[in-house]
Amino acid sequence: MLASSPHSTEALRQADQAEISSAHEQATAFLTPREREIAVLVAKGFSNKEVGQILDISHWTVAAHLKATFLKLGLRRRGELAYSLRDVI
Repeated sequence: MLASSPHSTEALRQADQAEISSAHEQATAFLTPREREIAVLVAKGFSNKEVGQILDISHWTVAAHLKATFLKLGLRRRGELAYSLRDVI
């Protein structure tokens, strides 16, 4: 059995993170400007209602944009969205 060194394990982890980050950057390119705007506000911790008030749209519209964003990015939770946009916020 081969023992893995801490250096090779760390290098693999960093490569995986870079690949994930790159995939999310490419995916966010497919978001509309409004989806991107809402995604950033949600990633900053605002609720749908708060985002709606900020952008002067209904919270239902915010939810519809988020649903489209989650589908496009392959996400299921707001926390995943925040993590994928961590370099933007």
